[in-house]
Amino acid sequence: MTIVVLGGGISFKGEIPDQVKKRLQKAKKLFDEGSQKTNILLCGKYSLLYPKDKLPPTTEAMAMKKYLSSLGVPKEKIYLEEKSQDTISNAYYAKKEYFIPYKKKSATIITSKYHLPRVKYIFKMVFGPLYKLNFISTPSFLKKEEVKKMEKRQEIVLEETKEVMKEMKPGDHEFLKSIFFNIPLYTKEKPAWVIKKVTQGK
Repeated sequence: MTIVVLGGGISFKGEIPDQVKKRLQKAKKLFDEGSQKTNILLCGKYSLLYPKDKLPPTTEAMAMKKYLSSLGVPKEKIYLEEKSQDTISNAYYAKKEYFIPYKKKSATIITSKYHLPRVKYIFKMVFGPLYKLNFISTPSFLKKEEVKKMEKRQEIVLEETKEVMKEMKPGDHEFLKSIFFNIPLYTKEKPAWVIKKVTQGK
């Protein structure tokens, strides 16, 4: 089995937020309960929302690996995907860079609860019916009003994502390779509070 942990922001100092640490703690628990064949795949370069002249000192995946290693997961069981810059490319590069070459057909995907509906839709579309996917959510540690704000934002982006994928057949990940990162979903202006949350790693 492969445990997939999605990134969720990183600060300009290279620090990951508490909600991502919670995802990694859950991954460690599942890893300890799994077989010797269990691997962990950490997904994320960093968001497109960072200014081009001020980027994080490391990728989200590498920062997550550092934290996960501190929890006691052997480094040889940790794999990195360091090309993705959003949830769609999380799924695309996870499949392209890990699941296809390593011939893996099942995964448990971990993200925060407010993010889960969009993650389920995207991963099922990108991976298709030949893969067995399980999804687990973890607490975000956000205040109640912040959670509602994030959930509303995710609902909006999910509808935009469905529009992008409306002509895509489930499992046809190559449909996506020409869209990174130049369509309106990526290029239109994002709310200031979203940019601040992602780039400050909170």
